Amino acid sequence: MLSLKKMSCVMVASSNQSVLEKVVHAFGYRSTEDFVRIEIRNLLQQKIAYYQSRIDVYEQKYGMNFSEFRRRVVDQSDPVLSKFGIIEKEDDDNDWDDSIDFVTDYTDYLQQIHP
Repeated sequence: MLSLKKMSCVMVASSNQSVLEKVVHAFGYRSTEDFVRIEIRNLLQQKIAYYQSRIDVYEQKYGMNFSEFRRRVVDQSDPVLSKFGIIEKEDDDNDWDDSIDFVTDYTDYLQQIHP
């Protein structure tokens, strides 16, 4: 059983909590820092999955990985790539390249944020 002194300390501590801390604790997190760390990891995982799906779309569309695409796209007579328009390949190249960069960056961040 808590003593009166301990009860008053608990009451003061809980009344000094910010609304954010109260909500975070109500959702079952130990601290605001735990909440932020877990939610940022979740967000990074979602972003990685999204951009990886973009990469997968381009690999399927062109039947090759990005480095092979970059190597072959300069050959205008390439039998696979010649059926796609110049602007389409350029747009896809930019989006594909950005998607790879995002997956790399977000994966690096994810590895630095411990569970």
